[in-house]
Amino acid sequence: MQIGSVFKNKIQFQGNFVDLLELIEADNQLQTSEAFSEKWVAYAENVNEKEQDKLWSYQKEWYLKLYGFKDEKDLAQFLSQCEFVFDAGCGLGYLSEWFATLSPKTKIIAMDISDSVCVAAKKYKEIPNIYFIRGDIANTPFKDEIIDYISCHAVIMHTEKPEATFRELSRILKPSFVSGGGDFLAIFMQKKLCHVS
Repeated sequence: MQIGSVFKNKIQFQGNFVDLLELIEADNQLQTSEAFSEKWVAYAENVNEKEQDKLWSYQKEWYLKLYGFKDEKDLAQFLSQCEFVFDAGCGLGYLSEWFATLSPKTKIIAMDISDSVCVAAKKYKEIPNIYFIRGDIANTPFKDEIIDYISCHAVIMHTEKPEATFRELSRILKPSFVSGGGDFLAIFMQKKLCHVS
């Protein structure tokens, strides 16, 4: 499927980027956007590449351990089974780039509410299977049950209403990865279920 097939309405990318965040209404989300815009844009501009790579190397190992992957090869094999991966709250796009590199045939859609996503889109513009969106992960433009894997790493606590964000993420995730009802929601984050009550 083409990237356009995941959206409810037609989306017009400018290269690898589209801004869908016209106005942030919630005060908390505005604060989050401003704080992370300042933090991540300053980080990208002021921290040298060697230090960024060192931190990113640590983050990769942490991600693999946290989500139960043996190594990069295991993660690559998992991602290769996915057509669409959503990096929800992508920040500067390190995970997006990693996923895209590990699985070049998988389409990676990365979204963030802050200006960091603009920095990421510029930095990774040469990678053909990443698409960046400035938007709210609690209100995505995706069709129901269209995404194969969602990575929402260290982000959910920064959303206005985490429970509403979980509902939105479960709405867009393919049924084979989600089960739920009432107040119970299980989201497949990798090879084991993470339960949220």
